[in-house]
Amino acid sequence: MNNQTRTSFKRWALPTLTVQQLVLLSALIALSFILGRVSITTQLIRVTFVFLASSLMGKFFGPLWTAMTMVLLDFVKVTFFGGGQWSPVMAIGVLVAGLIYGGLFYQEKQTDKVALWKVVVAVLLITIVVNLIINTGALVIMYSQHKSVSVFFSMMATRLPKNIIFFPIQLVMTYFVLNNPIVKDISKRLFKS
Repeated sequence: MNNQTRTSFKRWALPTLTVQQLVLLSALIALSFILGRVSITTQLIRVTFVFLASSLMGKFFGPLWTAMTMVLLDFVKVTFFGGGQWSPVMAIGVLVAGLIYGGLFYQEKQTDKVALWKVVVAVLLITIVVNLIINTGALVIMYSQHKSVSVFFSMMATRLPKNIIFFPIQLVMTYFVLNNPIVKDISKRLFKS
């Protein structure tokens, strides 16, 4: 097996984490809780910055750790802090988002800069596949009395403006956070290449 093949498989592995890496993962979970509480809210939209913690999880831990952590985090947030009932249908979007973040941001050499094209593809996939398709479908399944394609598209139309407005904001913030010198320093210290 050549080195390129090993690198591709390593990206989708579930490596054992060191104590320092577990502490970092715990800190990112706490950051996700904090960012979930801080939001910009208008009459039409509510924007949170949880995607920053999720992006960092993807960069440091890869797709499987990120997806599992995000689903567990979603369960804890909704069940214990959200006042609602956790739904596995909504968790599908969270799972796919974790796989996208980890699949595109995780690198063999952690100190390398995350390429702009990877950030564009990841944010585009999150916006279209997760936010508009999967989450809209989950909302139709969970809350609509009439489950039809027309209901799906009308609900998607109401969600589209927020996603169009938020896309460039998420893109710029994700790129700069992932390529921040502090993030590179954490990578050097905790993830030996």
